[in-house]
Amino acid sequence: MELDRRGLLGSVIAGSAAAMMASRASAAEPGVSDTPLPRLLNNRRIIIDTDPGNDDAVALLMALDAPNLKVEAITVCPGNIRYDQEVKNALYVVDLAGRSGQVPVHRGMAQPLLNKPYATSTFIHGPDGLGQFAVPEVRQKPDPEHAVDAIRRIVKRYPGEVVIVALGGLTNIAMALLMEPGIASLIKGVQWVAGIQSAVPSFNAMVDPEAVHIVLNSGVPLTLGLGTPLSSTLRPADFDHIKTFDTPRSRFFMKSNELRLSFEMSARNAPGSVNGDPIAMAMIIDPAVATQFKAIYARVELEGEYTRGTLLYGENRYSMKPTPPANANLCIEASNEAFKAILFRALSRG
Repeated sequence: MELDRRGLLGSVIAGSAAAMMASRASAAEPGVSDTPLPRLLNNRRIIIDTDPGNDDAVALLMALDAPNLKVEAITVCPGNIRYDQEVKNALYVVDLAGRSGQVPVHRGMAQPLLNKPYATSTFIHGPDGLGQFAVPEVRQKPDPEHAVDAIRRIVKRYPGEVVIVALGGLTNIAMALLMEPGIASLIKGVQWVAGIQSAVPSFNAMVDPEAVHIVLNSGVPLTLGLGTPLSSTLRPADFDHIKTFDTPRSRFFMKSNELRLSFEMSARNAPGSVNGDPIAMAMIIDPAVATQFKAIYARVELEGEYTRGTLLYGENRYSMKPTPPANANLCIEASNEAFKAILFRALSRG
């Protein structure tokens, strides 16, 4: 699929995104509300848009194990590591889950929309994304359909039913919206792994800020936020517990995630490993995992040497301009115990 990235994106960044929001603005009062937007409940059909590092792999295993979810497709986006390895990792995890040949894996956009460079995260994922685990070749090959086309096709086939669980950069989703803006009203929602309560850019936003801008202004129902860092923390005792399962999945978890644990504890002084992708997936499997939300109007910084990709929300305190209506649901509290119950169940299966 040949695409003129700059041509497609230019008009949106220049102002067409504001037009996309016009219908929503007329239906809501300006300002940030403590009343949440509609939540993603009773989820059944999902597309997983992912950049498989070690936490993505765990989230994939959880989704492929969940009896209440139908994974329509796995689409690979730019993000954690080099793109071809991400595709290889996704194919392997489908095989590990016992779903080889049943769930298609689609190659998509291999670079951000404007092809601007960004730092990868091998420091926490390892050189091939899965810690110390050496990823073997598997029988399943990528589906020939481009990820962007797969997203558009599936959403139109099941209007109002499909949740896109976005575990990486939003490039594939943004491109689907650019090519066919009308699908925004057909997507049940996007669950995106991105933090917004930090002074530094969220990695998944930093990968492709222009894509974030497009999704935030598309009108698609968006949920982000992962509770507090402790909501998704796995402590050394949790790793010890997982080790006792002694299943192929638990052994894979240990080998692929021990680097994450040691990095978080040594470099970030965390009490354990923080697992954004798995807890986001847990919220889709069982919405009761997420316990508190706030409706926000979110924006992303597109410039700045140090701030590009930073997500912001709140009122325009200094300009006093009216704040537009909320465009995202921010999860600010989630249950660590409920998250771990889903994770342990998936990893303990043989």
